[in-house]
Amino acid sequence: MPAPKLETALYYFNVRTGSDLLEDPEGDTYPDLHAARDGAIAKARDLLQEGGQKGEDRRSWHVEIMDRANQHVLTVGFSEAVDPKASGKAEAE
Repeated sequence: MPAPKLETALYYFNVRTGSDLLEDPEGDTYPDLHAARDGAIAKARDLLQEGGQKGEDRRSWHVEIMDRANQHVLTVGFSEAVDPKASGKAEAE
């Protein structure tokens, strides 16, 4: 008997650089908002590392997680990728 299919939701990770917004045109699916937050932190770590190689300080940047309807659901600061204990601007319950 096949395993039951997990429900997933589509989330978009827009990156706010301060003055600019880099929109995520494709999005990605996650089983819940907590998993999407983990994905946003991983994306932030990648972008922080890339910025470090270019001599750019990106710690003030944020990932704005949007749902399928393009509604904002959570903001994850790049600072959380440096310090996982830092809290986001919005908390999911």
